[in-house]
Amino acid sequence: MESVPAPVEQFTRTYLRSVEGLLVFVTCLDHRERWWDAATMAREVRIPESAAHKTLERLARANLLDIRVTGAVRYQFKPGTPDLESQAGMFAAAYRRHPVPIVRLVVPSLPRSLRDFAEAFRIRRDDDR
Repeated sequence: MESVPAPVEQFTRTYLRSVEGLLVFVTCLDHRERWWDAATMAREVRIPESAAHKTLERLARANLLDIRVTGAVRYQFKPGTPDLESQAGMFAAAYRRHPVPIVRLVVPSLPRSLRDFAEAFRIRRDDDR
């Protein structure tokens, strides 16, 4: 399994603590020139509008997105400092090379009790027992 460089892991754990955060941030990265409102982002990444709004706000408070107020609040990828720009660039490069280890940082593994519960419903052939 590929390992995630320490700075990328730190960036991910600090700013992208949820699947929604990862989806929204990567979408903003991939479309740097585009301004997003919560409704458009929600449709793009297929999450509830409230989750898109909350995530965009959190990323803006973290100084990773610029804000423009028009008829709606719109957000664009634009880190507020050169250091954040550099960290985001390292994240983007690592995510494009090996996304799975980064996704694993934000998607917690199933708790053992939930795995055991799911296992109880697995269909088995007689010779599997």
